[in-house]
Amino acid sequence: MVSWSPARDRRHVSASLRAASLALISLACSPGPDLSGPPNILLISIDTLRADHLPIYGYDRPTSPRLTRLAQAGVVFENATASSSWTLPSHLSMLTGLSVSAHGICDDRLWTRQDPEGNPVPAPLHGTFVSEHLSDAGYRCAGFYSWKYLDDQFGFGPGFETWERLGHTFYSHPEVAPEFERLRLAGDEDGMRALAAKHPKLFNDTAPSSPEVIDRALAWLRAGDTAANAPPFFLFVHLFDVHDPYVPPEPFSDLFDPDYSGTITGRRITAPDSPMRGDMAPRDLEHLIALYDGEIAWVDSEIGRLLDGLDELAHDRNTLTVITSDHGEEFFEHGHKTHRRQLHRESVHVPLIMVWPDVLPASTRVPMPTGLIDIAPTLCHAAGIDGAPGMEGMDLCGLALGESPAMDVTRVAELLVFDPAAGPTPERHLGLAFGSEYALRVTSADGAADWTAFDLAQEPRGRGPGRAVDSDGPEARELEERVTRLRGLIGTLRDGLPQRAETLPPLDEEDLRQLAAMGYAGQDEASDGESNDGRLCIDGCIWH
Repeated sequence: MVSWSPARDRRHVSASLRAASLALISLACSPGPDLSGPPNILLISIDTLRADHLPIYGYDRPTSPRLTRLAQAGVVFENATASSSWTLPSHLSMLTGLSVSAHGICDDRLWTRQDPEGNPVPAPLHGTFVSEHLSDAGYRCAGFYSWKYLDDQFGFGPGFETWERLGHTFYSHPEVAPEFERLRLAGDEDGMRALAAKHPKLFNDTAPSSPEVIDRALAWLRAGDTAANAPPFFLFVHLFDVHDPYVPPEPFSDLFDPDYSGTITGRRITAPDSPMRGDMAPRDLEHLIALYDGEIAWVDSEIGRLLDGLDELAHDRNTLTVITSDHGEEFFEHGHKTHRRQLHRESVHVPLIMVWPDVLPASTRVPMPTGLIDIAPTLCHAAGIDGAPGMEGMDLCGLALGESPAMDVTRVAELLVFDPAAGPTPERHLGLAFGSEYALRVTSADGAADWTAFDLAQEPRGRGPGRAVDSDGPEARELEERVTRLRGLIGTLRDGLPQRAETLPPLDEEDLRQLAAMGYAGQDEASDGESNDGRLCIDGCIWH
């Protein structure tokens, strides 16, 4: 058994919550070897990275030599599913161990709701962050991130002694953004030009942020206590540069398509007049994908700098390293681009790599379904925190060591898609990964539901059209029964989790401009009707 004392549960949990948690956490990890203390933990989230663009998942381009080398020293989970196809809900799942319908944050419109008197309605966030458990267990916790959806405004940061955003633009910089807005409102174009000349990096929408994040993470590590009895650390690193625009720096910009002579630059991906369209020339689409792959290679090299820093500090042998992504990216495989449009595999199949020297086996691959919700309970187990309450996911150590789950495992992806032309009721998307199957259900605003199923044993990438499931046939009935079981377990779990006490400020005009600048436009304000109440997801995605 591990020789350190597990931390006590952070908060009291009702009997019904504990029962639901135990039902959902269907796998316990074996005790493992004797260790002198809990490991350091490094969790890296590479935003917008689809699994099938890495060689370790069968890709034919060498996009990630450092991740490939790292994976050889540890465990690759072949079928990891993101909780949604965009950043905010997926990262909450990653850090709380809860699915979207359990933690309650399914859409950023929850930050623009008002009651009938015009007062803001609090966003209904539930759950406990893994950083809170680790901090209570004596860990030093720091997080460095590079995109707005991880701001404390959206609930992130509890348990971290340092939670810092890097890679600012003029939309987000705490000093430059207010000055730019003042100049804009005054119509002072000369002043805006002068401000841009003074801060050129902030006004360059293709400036990479990963070097700044990695530098800050390394500085934090080097400043830490290196004494033999120093407390362990939990370091969370979020890297955004794989996200559009796809403009990798040299030499990565020409790495995979040096002979292209067309007009595609990787910019203006979500602009109204974007050259990235479903009818774009195949050669142009090839180049666009090559630029995306160049971004992956660029970020891979930056991760290498961080891993080298761990080695230099002699942390490589006593650190559990987990690398994953919040969602993938679409290139019209099923009719759409970017993400947050649907839940096909290109949007939700994400990498998941775990390395823990002398504890987890090297060169190991795990084919069964896993998900982002499994990361938080795994980190708690590694830290010696037994039975962290209120987490849906399972500990992955046992899977890595060859154990089989005690129950059938299903991993869920959820998404609401709003169409302003269709009214306030969203289209509800639900993805289920179980066995070698991936099933998609799309429920229209009028309540009609259609299932599509994919056999991942035959087509691991799920790129084809899949097979339409007869709504009156036995397969549809079996899928609906699976949804009913999940509904009961997740509903009981959420009902036992109190809404967090923090007040999350509503989005203002400046926030919305910042989101729109990255293509998240059209996030219209939610009404105060039932379709946008505090149980939007739990009554929308799984529940119907």
